[in-house]
Amino acid sequence: MKRFISEIIAFKKLLLLTIISIIGSTIAMLAAPYILGLTIDKYILPSRYSELPFIVSIYLLCLIGQWGFHTLRRYSIEALGQHVLYSLREKIFNKLLSAKISFYKDRQVGDLVSRLINDTSTINEVLVSGLLGVIGDVFSLIGIVVMMFILSPSLTLVAMVGVPLMIFIAWFFGSRLRRAYKAVREKIASLSSVVSENVSGIETIKAFGREDRVRSEFAMVSWETVRMYMRVAVLMGFFWPLMNLASTLSIVVVLIYGGYLSITGVLSIGVVVAFIQYVNRFIRPINNLISLYDSLQSALASLDRIYEVLDVDEIEEEAGIEINGIDGGIIFDHVWFEYEPGKPILKDINLEIKPGETIAIVGRTGAGKTTLINLLLRFYDPVKGRILVDGVELREIKRSSVRKHISYVPQETYLFPGTVLDNIRVGKPDASDEEVKRICRILGIEEFIEKLPKGYYTDAGEAGKRLSVGEKQLIAIARAMLRSPDVVVLDEALSSVDAKTEEIIRRAIKTLMKGRTGIIVAHRLTITHDCDRVIVIDDGRIVEEGRLEALLSRKGVFYKLYKSQISGIEALDKPVIQRS
Repeated sequence: MKRFISEIIAFKKLLLLTIISIIGSTIAMLAAPYILGLTIDKYILPSRYSELPFIVSIYLLCLIGQWGFHTLRRYSIEALGQHVLYSLREKIFNKLLSAKISFYKDRQVGDLVSRLINDTSTINEVLVSGLLGVIGDVFSLIGIVVMMFILSPSLTLVAMVGVPLMIFIAWFFGSRLRRAYKAVREKIASLSSVVSENVSGIETIKAFGREDRVRSEFAMVSWETVRMYMRVAVLMGFFWPLMNLASTLSIVVVLIYGGYLSITGVLSIGVVVAFIQYVNRFIRPINNLISLYDSLQSALASLDRIYEVLDVDEIEEEAGIEINGIDGGIIFDHVWFEYEPGKPILKDINLEIKPGETIAIVGRTGAGKTTLINLLLRFYDPVKGRILVDGVELREIKRSSVRKHISYVPQETYLFPGTVLDNIRVGKPDASDEEVKRICRILGIEEFIEKLPKGYYTDAGEAGKRLSVGEKQLIAIARAMLRSPDVVVLDEALSSVDAKTEEIIRRAIKTLMKGRTGIIVAHRLTITHDCDRVIVIDDGRIVEEGRLEALLSRKGVFYKLYKSQISGIEALDKPVIQRS
């Protein structure tokens, strides 16, 4: 709560306006009953009707002032709440953007989305509006108690008879409600994750006929959410009736004792009427405070989840030197890496890549090929050993600076909503249309783009769903070329494409690699024909390296991989295509 209050205090002007409106509405609210009692005792009962319009005007002025300040109060609280909400969401989103790749490894996307949207909304509705409302209610309660004591100390003490009972009920149910609301938030996050993941994988679900299984999983998680809500409903079913009983007790006692004082002449009728109005106004802020206490349990649960993200220390720090370019010399020096302690993925990797050289990294699935790329891009850092770029250890260079000079084409290309032109321009946001088209002509993919329904202005669809795998790969290669990188990294660039598209991609890659250091993680081994050297990784170690012809003649690990993929030893007897 202390941390969250600091979020509110940051918006000083809106907070000041809110406090002024709260004080103004409270003063107007306190004045109205007093003036009403004064009107009855000093003007109506003594029959001073000629002076009645004046006091009634003052009374109406108080009501108008109360309405005006209340309107300003609602506006300022809402404005302040939205500013705090914007600030919180921006902090969470920036944290997600700056988090290391490892942060996402064991986290569900739907849960993170729920924290960013649902939990922050709860915070705004309950903590901002409610918390600032509490300030007004506290002012009101203090003012009301003061006015009630001025009118009748004994009657004021009687009015407080239900307050200890209210406090006890709130204390008894408080922790139980908080736990219940936190469980509800967690179930909502799980529900969001299930929906997000299944909608994203709808094609696979339909292709494998998993609709019934998915429906069952969704129904189970959805019912768990209902069950948690019902637990809250049961607690609330006891909580509010008990609270209403306690508040009603105060009203009944005040009516009885106040009526007795009026009949015996201890208090005037006007004072009793004013006091009854103050009692009614006293119950409202008490109920508001109790209501906030109830909602506070839900909000604190959401606040816990928000600060869990904001307190994550898996952040990509920007410490290090800035580099103006990479000549292309890359060295892996006794590099070890593990995702989980005690389970190394890379084991004592020693590799030197010369400037302008294109290498292919091959190996069985899970051998550690992509992990090697992840280390070069500083998605992770080695647990032992070091990586040198132009003689400088990679850890000493800013991550953003490294990535600025390396173009990365992942196995699964992600396209953003927008046109093909927009997606290519991701590589260089300020590039002109003509510059993008020139790059496509150089790569030899302009013809493919022009065949699309609207050419460069074809809508790629959500995550590029309107384009084939090969089309998305070509867009990714154009995106990489547009950056004019010093180093190009391609991860499984030819996976899942037909022979014709493969040939187009291979030609584009050869053009892309000219004059640059290139690293190609190769699943389809035909692309190794275009490389200077082939690096074979098996079980996290480099077991072979050299030119394609030499590795084939050695008939070792690479030979077996190549043979199994080409499907027949006869294919190996044919002349190897030399790299141009």
